[in-house]
Amino acid sequence: MASPARGGIGDGGADPLAITPWSATRLTGIFQELQQNPSAQILQEARRARQCLARLWLAAPVDQLEILYRSPIGASYRAMLGGPLSAQPLLADEEQWKRRLSQRLLTSFERPETTNVLLAAMGYFGRGKMRVADPLRQVPQWLLQDYAALHDPVLLQRLRQPVGLLGPAGSSGQMGGYGAAPGLGMQPAMPLPVMGQRRGAEALGLVQNREFLGRMSGLINLYGIDPSDQEVRRELIGLRRQMGQIWLDVNTAQIPQLYQSNFGQLYRNLLSCGFTREPLIPEDQQLRAQLAPVVSNMAQPRALNALLAVLPFYQPGKIQFGGGEQHIPAWLLQDINSLYGGTAAAMAPR
Repeated sequence: MASPARGGIGDGGADPLAITPWSATRLTGIFQELQQNPSAQILQEARRARQCLARLWLAAPVDQLEILYRSPIGASYRAMLGGPLSAQPLLADEEQWKRRLSQRLLTSFERPETTNVLLAAMGYFGRGKMRVADPLRQVPQWLLQDYAALHDPVLLQRLRQPVGLLGPAGSSGQMGGYGAAPGLGMQPAMPLPVMGQRRGAEALGLVQNREFLGRMSGLINLYGIDPSDQEVRRELIGLRRQMGQIWLDVNTAQIPQLYQSNFGQLYRNLLSCGFTREPLIPEDQQLRAQLAPVVSNMAQPRALNALLAVLPFYQPGKIQFGGGEQHIPAWLLQDINSLYGGTAAAMAPR
């Protein structure tokens, strides 16, 4: 589309069949252009794009909202929320639209359309200017972190509180020094490769680094929008290695907590976004070959670390465990089965 035309989706004009073509890719481009090269024209297009998205959320099926939010449409919406548009004063018709959404929101909580209206309204409130009472109950889990990042810093701090994380592998006590592996059995640990530029405590610090997590999320979303973007693919190659280093460096006992953290969610997003189907460059083929012998027998020490590090280097259906599946937690096996389209035992190395 050239730009989201005035009214956008379902504008309710004189011609009920009037359709303005648009795309999520174009909307994302508008919001990025506003961020990088602001002008009066691009600001006007961004306002129309915001209206387009708001009407989409209002019209979307309630049971498809999460799917849409995790799609390229959701990525364009988050690009809007994180950009400069929310800091711009609203025009008179936008103020009226915002009041209508706010009034509807006040009367729609506890009703099925609550999240539709919330999504439509969020784009019209400046950072920190919208507050939902009891957000842990009223805002769905898949939207909660983005809502808190925009409007509720106290809630965001609570959501991002570390859950006992993190000590390097083999550090003494509960956190246990870097380099010695906690035992899963009596076998000696096989040597593991160096995957990322940041290692040890520096690598583990990234799992609570907002800039790193934000960049991870942005790259994964951008790949979903345009898998042919060579720059995004190049950055994802480096990101995949650094993520692998984090899994290698974390204390094995802390893996479940890390897997359930924001970092773990982004790791799963990487596995499911299609990037694992990309051909490996020679350096990454070598890293995978170094980790494969550890994963071949899951009874080995730190095999779980190696498995999580190497999974993003395999296409779906291309990995097999030669023994010790009982050492793989049920929560991880379930995700492997759903993300990789088959049972772990049935996967064959290629």
